[in-house]
Amino acid sequence: MINTTNFQGAVTPDVLSTVVRVQAANETPLYAMLLGGNRILKAKSEEVKWYTTQAASRRTQINRPADDYTDLTTTVAVDDGNMFMVNDTLIAEATGEVMLVTAKPAEHSITLVRGIGSVAAADASVADNAYLMNIGNAHGEGAGSPESSAASKVKAFNYLQTFRHAVEISGRQNRIETLTEDERAFQRAEAFKAVTRDIEHALIFGARNDSLVDVNGKKVTTMGGLREMVTTHVTNQGGTMTKDQFIAWCETVFDTGSAEKTLYSGPTLLTTIHAFYDDKTRYSTTVTNVGLRIQAIDTPHGRLNLVPHKGLRGQFAGDGIAVDVDNLKLRPTEKDGGGRLQLKENTQDKGQDSSREEIFAEHTLDFGAEQNHAQIRGVTAAA
Repeated sequence: MINTTNFQGAVTPDVLSTVVRVQAANETPLYAMLLGGNRILKAKSEEVKWYTTQAASRRTQINRPADDYTDLTTTVAVDDGNMFMVNDTLIAEATGEVMLVTAKPAEHSITLVRGIGSVAAADASVADNAYLMNIGNAHGEGAGSPESSAASKVKAFNYLQTFRHAVEISGRQNRIETLTEDERAFQRAEAFKAVTRDIEHALIFGARNDSLVDVNGKKVTTMGGLREMVTTHVTNQGGTMTKDQFIAWCETVFDTGSAEKTLYSGPTLLTTIHAFYDDKTRYSTTVTNVGLRIQAIDTPHGRLNLVPHKGLRGQFAGDGIAVDVDNLKLRPTEKDGGGRLQLKENTQDKGQDSSREEIFAEHTLDFGAEQNHAQIRGVTAAA
């Protein structure tokens, strides 16, 4: 619960950060986690850019609609030939046959020595859509330098968003005594609640845009939240979910990134998950520097921290967003007071018999490599 005494007298950005982390964490858990983990990096422009890399895929599929490859076929077409280099070895997942790449006659074509191990060449190894996995490189003794390769970088970006909520106290209210709480502190606290909830909802639901204007013709930019920015691992359940389906979803959650992730969950999804783990061990954890006590479950693929999110209600009650916290950053502006959450005082017009203040923040969400996060939508109950 927000204590209005924190809003009396001088209120610094550090004070506001502490209130978010300690007193408002249940209302703004994602924002609190970013602040509590010091996941902060300054923004230098309106469009905040960063670059990500992902480990190259080691699996691809045979691409042969005619499905006429046999155990004697030595040159095959694949969906992604870029994952192979000459002298790579690979294994056919369907059969266990191991092969050696000897040439790449085209971008998505590879020439092979078949059955180099104990498993003989087989038709099923190279059937259409059969999976091949790169298992490593093998060079000849005294061979020259291998062909070169370079890691690719992927640009990601988001836009700054400005959050403001103003309060005005008349001169009379400032001059009289009341029998209840300090009016200025009360109004500041209410403005704080409004802005931090706006920030939390933008972190989840925000839409990335830089072509808007307000009623006065001023440019408006908005940041994309996780619901919009996470696109690779999105599961639209749209109904009941079995435990096997949940475990299969967890496999996608931990496909890349850390072995521990945090699921911000609507109440229906949370109830469903707890139904699967009623007889299993759940770990209660207090988050360092944040006023949250969360439960964690160990899945076969990694540990999942469960955090209820009050923004995921109504049509979103069965939704959840699993995030790799190590990949998230809050990116506030820095110059002229910066964009950290702060109280701006005395913003009233000169000569006005009132005092006007506003709670202000300006930042964006750096979501890192979006493939390291995952979503599930539309869970209605446990099946």
